[in-house]
Amino acid sequence: MVEYSAPTLAPESPSQEVLQPLPAQAQAPSLSFEKKALFDSIAHDETTPAEGNARPFLKAFFAALLWFGYSIAIVVALVLVWSAASGLLKSLPR
Repeated sequence: MVEYSAPTLAPESPSQEVLQPLPAQAQAPSLSFEKKALFDSIAHDETTPAEGNARPFLKAFFAALLWFGYSIAIVVALVLVWSAASGLLKSLPR
């Protein structure tokens, strides 16, 4: 396989010297406050009443349309598999 194999590098320093803990960095308090304010504003986002009434109907309509499409796709796939399987079975010698 390999005609020439080089030895692995030998450690030049003990592991205690290499694995010294890094100094902890202080986090800016304003950044965490801004993140908290952003998440709070997203969590408390409210819709207007006129927009809120139309959305559930549209969501239900599109969900029903999506499931109807899924069911048609499944039926078409089953018909294709059935026809392919019957064609293969007919071609087998008896």
